[in-house]
Amino acid sequence: MKYSTYQSIFPMNLEKMQNVRNERKAQLVRTISNSLLPKLLILVIVSWIAGAGVLTVFAAPSVPNEEVTKLIVQPGDTLWRIASNHKPERMDTRVYIEGIVRINGLEDRGVQAGQVLKLPHF
Repeated sequence: MKYSTYQSIFPMNLEKMQNVRNERKAQLVRTISNSLLPKLLILVIVSWIAGAGVLTVFAAPSVPNEEVTKLIVQPGDTLWRIASNHKPERMDTRVYIEGIVRINGLEDRGVQAGQVLKLPHF
């Protein structure tokens, strides 16, 4: 038998394989740094801007002060009656009631005489 060990058969191939592996690792690092890293950076920046926009929308008051009319609830008034009398002509009364509830922070749908309600303008 001419060769007795694996290394004695392929000594040059092992060195070539290690060189190929090292070259592939270097190529992978170059690929990541040249193409993936800028894309990842752009994705992070866009996500950050979008997140800041969403937070700004939710942090802003729902209706500016100049677009609010105040009303004193009279005896016998209900949210339905108030909404029916003050809503825009083609708006659903239930939608306007939701606006009143939201702008006033009402937990229940009942109102009491003498209570001051803010009415939104749509």
